[in-house]
Amino acid sequence: MQIKFKDGTVFTPLTANEKSVYAQGTQRKAIEIQVDKAQFDVLNAATSDSSKTAEITISDESGSYVHNNYCIRAEMALKPVMVTPSTDTAAEADEERACVTLAQLTYLEVQQAAQQAQIDAMTLSTLGVA
Repeated sequence: MQIKFKDGTVFTPLTANEKSVYAQGTQRKAIEIQVDKAQFDVLNAATSDSSKTAEITISDESGSYVHNNYCIRAEMALKPVMVTPSTDTAAEADEERACVTLAQLTYLEVQQAAQQAQIDAMTLSTLGVA
């Protein structure tokens, strides 16, 4: 599996899962990406600017899938993740991973951004700047 951000940054995550999160006052679709903890700083830099995560392409053996408007970084953390469940003869095995959860903008937020861009363009045109 590979994840490519809009700016061309590519990661090979340990996992990438869709989930639902409550962020900025509403329930949202989200993608949780887990990478080796050594890549924390690189993942942090790649997801700190919302323009980089406006388009995410996830590719695996079944194809490539584009996810748009995952611009809200709801969480960035080092988390213990269970990699082997416990059995009657062994304890579970955990591994610390860098995890980022990117939440999707709502329809209303996307429409408001488009309207603001139109207003900005009209204002600049009226002022003779553009």
